[in-house]
Amino acid sequence: MKRNLKKFVTENRTAFDSAHPPKELWQRIEKELEEREKSADQITVRKMLIRVFKVAAITFLIGTAGILVYFYGKKNAYEDYRHINPELAAEQQTYSQLVLQKKDSIAIIATKNPSLHNEFSKALSQIEANYETLKQEFANSPNKELTLAAMIRNLQAQIEVLSQQMEILNYLDKNENQTKNEQI
Repeated sequence: MKRNLKKFVTENRTAFDSAHPPKELWQRIEKELEEREKSADQITVRKMLIRVFKVAAITFLIGTAGILVYFYGKKNAYEDYRHINPELAAEQQTYSQLVLQKKDSIAIIATKNPSLHNEFSKALSQIEANYETLKQEFANSPNKELTLAAMIRNLQAQIEVLSQQMEILNYLDKNENQTKNEQI
């Protein structure tokens, strides 16, 4: 087959040299290549958008499920506590919110002193572990009201420790500011 092609080219060489492609050929080829490139770009963009929408949808579903589980779990726990003793349940919820607020405040203030914040976290972790143990025991406790009261005392202890930590951080911050002012 190669020999036939070589023979054909050799015999018709002059015809190849004298023949010229139509003037519009290169323009048509260029136009067709541009159209194919645009089409390929559109397909790529579509595929990318589809992937982005899939990821967004999955993220939305997982986030929504997480939020529902989180709030349902909190509501369910509060409902369990409320059935035992509504006053203690309200007290427990109030102290839980106070603990979270104080932790947030300490986290913000402690950014200036991360090593001290780590020490504070270690000190608080044992009290938090005891609280989690009480929460787990609550389900099987024969005296749920007594367990709920113990949980409240634990939250009060956490608030006391967090308040002391806030005082220490504020004292250190105040002394640091005084030292800076004295240097000026």
